Amino acid sequence: MKKIIIYLMFAVSLYSQAINANSQQLLQLIDYLGVDYAGAVEQGRVINEAEYKEMLDFSAGIHQQLVALPENDVKDELLVLAEKLSQWVRDKRPAQQIKSLTDTLHSTVISAYNITVTPYTQPELKQAALLYKQHCASCHGVTGEGNGSEALGMDPPPINFHDINRYQQRTLYGLFSTITQGVAGTGMTAFAELTDKQRWSLAFYVGSLAEKNDIKPDGVNNHPLADMTMLTTITPSQAKAQYGEQGERIMTYLRSHPDALFTDKTSPIEFTKQKLRDSFSAYQKQENDLSYQLAVSAYLDGYELIEQNIGAMDKQLMFDIEAAMTDLRNKIRLTVSIDSVDNQITTINKKLDVAAALLTSKSLSKEATFAGAFFILLREGLEAILIIAALVAFLVKTKRPDGLRYIHFGWVSALLVGILTWWASVSLFNISGASREITEGIAAIVATVVLLYVGFWMHDKTSAAKWKSFIDDNMHKALSSGTLWTLSGLSFIAVYREAFETILFYQALWVQTGSTGQSMVLSGFITAAAVLVVVGWLILRYSVRLPLRQFFGVTGWLMFILAIIFAGKGIAALQEAGVLMSNPVNFFRVDLLGIYPNLQGLSAQLVLIVLALFLLRKKSN
Repeated sequence: MKKIIIYLMFAVSLYSQAINANSQQLLQLIDYLGVDYAGAVEQGRVINEAEYKEMLDFSAGIHQQLVALPENDVKDELLVLAEKLSQWVRDKRPAQQIKSLTDTLHSTVISAYNITVTPYTQPELKQAALLYKQHCASCHGVTGEGNGSEALGMDPPPINFHDINRYQQRTLYGLFSTITQGVAGTGMTAFAELTDKQRWSLAFYVGSLAEKNDIKPDGVNNHPLADMTMLTTITPSQAKAQYGEQGERIMTYLRSHPDALFTDKTSPIEFTKQKLRDSFSAYQKQENDLSYQLAVSAYLDGYELIEQNIGAMDKQLMFDIEAAMTDLRNKIRLTVSIDSVDNQITTINKKLDVAAALLTSKSLSKEATFAGAFFILLREGLEAILIIAALVAFLVKTKRPDGLRYIHFGWVSALLVGILTWWASVSLFNISGASREITEGIAAIVATVVLLYVGFWMHDKTSAAKWKSFIDDNMHKALSSGTLWTLSGLSFIAVYREAFETILFYQALWVQTGSTGQSMVLSGFITAAAVLVVVGWLILRYSVRLPLRQFFGVTGWLMFILAIIFAGKGIAALQEAGVLMSNPVNFFRVDLLGIYPNLQGLSAQLVLIVLALFLLRKKSN
């Protein structure tokens, strides 16, 4: 049991990143096949037998890796595309058709698994030039023409980064994946020892060797290509096909000057509007999966960061924007008309304009700043402090103070892992809003299961026969190490699911208030922390006064209630991440209780209530 709990504690925090890592080699294979197939087959005949065998092997590997990925709504579609790709390679279809199919497969995998495909921090091309000389020049040559001192005899030869045809078909993310994973069966080894930022810097550096543009084109800042996801996931030939000569010039410039996308950080509202524009553009092109992904990003990576600030001034407006953005995602999923999606985005933009005017006019007053900081921590920490206080009271009541270290190990570890996750997201790699919500959603569902288990375990001790058995067996023996590690795991999950997101919200609030309001942020944080400490103290003080049997009953019911709350919050998080549908219903909303007016969450909570009542009644008979 101890090993299981430890595994759960760290698996929850690493789940999204693991999917990202497992999918990276898959995307690399797809990208590699799409680019290199033209060197193996021409006009329906094999022109390079070794390359063709490699294409057959890669197409089979793509299908195999897709099978190993977690199940989701589009996995069957992905497998069909992979089987089609294998068949087309066997049929020696034209390279243009293969490239089109691999592009579709590539974008669908990214959308389906919310894979991070962008650098979070600005690539440093000067540093990349030094890294290139140190790690790459011996094979690829000093200038990148594939003629390095160690290139002689290599089969296949090192890539010539000045090859314009390859340049036109390569994405920056494909280059990043190759640098990260290497290429099996070639001289290209993995450079996992480099940091995420260094590998991205190298990808931008070699990705701009074939063509450079140091003259900033007009309209670059407002162009769809001035978006890091677009820049890293489409090829120069796609940029030209979609946006003409101007698009090609802009892509060439941004590949050589990625700092242009990092110089001026846009506000969360402007970021939201930009993502909504990109989503609509993708929907017009019938790229529904990409459109949906961008709509999710608009909410999680943009609007959600200032949601609490808006709520402190106008709570109804906050709810209206959230509901409108949920409706947009549902419309995209249901493939409604383009006009309907356009009208929905127009509605959202109008509400965002009202929110922007509200934030600007009031500039987050001291009262609003304090309220925002106070309720962020109170909302995120209340369930955690209830659980931890109840667990501590339980161990004190059963005279097992030696077990307190398990509880403290759980919540302290959660805080440390939460801070580490935040630091990694800022310094090493980008954790998207969707990944954040998926992690929180999974943690909440795991917490629901553990809470139900602990709740039933405690309630079980309230029956007369079980109570006598518990006393006779000695409480010290009954609380085995397995049970204590279960409590430790619950302590970890309860805190970790909130820690990372809380840090992000405070970071956004800190930046938006400026120096004059930051003292109020600290005041709100300290006040909320004090309230949480008082709540924990009250639970500990008054619960230990209860007779032990009654204490088990009260605490057991508390665990049931929290399990139902966590279930609602977990489903809401997965809905916000775009994993689950959200069908609105006419019902009230209470965030602290995990009650949200949508069919999926309310149905799950109702099922849990019925199940709990049935099992409790069965145990009491």
